[in-house]
Amino acid sequence: MRAKDPIKKICEFCGCEFEAYTQTARYCSHDCNRKAYRKMKRKEVISLTASMASLTKRERAKTALSEREYLNTSEAAAIMGVSRWTIYRNVVKGCIPAKRLSQRTTLIRKKDIEALFDVIEPYEVLTTGVRKPIDEWYTIDEVTEKYGLLRHRIRKIINAEGIPTKKAGTRTLIAKNRIDAYFRKRGFDTTLSNLADWITTPEVMEIYNMTEHGVRVFVSRYVIPKKRLNGKLYYSKQHIDKLKNVT
Repeated sequence: MRAKDPIKKICEFCGCEFEAYTQTARYCSHDCNRKAYRKMKRKEVISLTASMASLTKRERAKTALSEREYLNTSEAAAIMGVSRWTIYRNVVKGCIPAKRLSQRTTLIRKKDIEALFDVIEPYEVLTTGVRKPIDEWYTIDEVTEKYGLLRHRIRKIINAEGIPTKKAGTRTLIAKNRIDAYFRKRGFDTTLSNLADWITTPEVMEIYNMTEHGVRVFVSRYVIPKKRLNGKLYYSKQHIDKLKNVT
C-alpha cells in the first residue's frame, strides 16, 4: 500500500538514505535492486558448488577406503557406520581381530570385518535384569486411609509415576512397595504415628516466626515427617524442635 507521506529508509545495498512510499521498499533504485539480486544469486551458486565439492570429497574418501586392505579404527568405523568406540569394544571382546602396531596405531584387516557376517548367529535379545515379582498390594481405599489423600489424587500419582496396578474383580490394586516408596521420599512416614505433637503450617508459622514460604522450604529441605488428616497437612513438632534447637 502506497503511503501518503514519504518514509525515510536506508538502502540495504549501498547504504544511502532515500525516501520510500511503501513499507517493503529495501533499495533506493532499480540499479541497487538488480546488483543486490545478482550478489544473492552469486552466493547461492558458491554455496551449492562448495557443498557439491564436499560431497565429492567424501565419495572419493569412501572409494579410497574400499580399495585399502588394512584400516585403522576410525576408518573401520566409517565403513561400518558405527562409532570408533564400538570398534574398540569389539576388538577388546575379540569379535574383531586387530593388530596394535604402536600406542596410537591399531590396524584391522578389511576382510576380517567382512568375515563377521559370513556366519550369522541367532539374534540375542538383551535384557536389563529380572524384576522382582510384586507380592503385596493395596486397594485405593487403603492408600487413602493410610496417607489421607483423596481417591482422584491417588489416581493422578499412579498415572504420573507409572506405579504398577492390577485388577481384582471390580477393585484396583496398587503395588505396595512402589506407593510406599513414593510417599516415603516425600516425607510421609506412617511409622511415626506415635509422635505426641503434630502441628499445621499456620501453627509452625506462629511458633517459629516463619513465613509460609519459609515453612515449605524448611520442611522440604530437611524432609520433616508429615501426615495428612481430614484434608489438613501436619508436621512433626518433635523434628522441627530438634532442628531449631528448641528444648
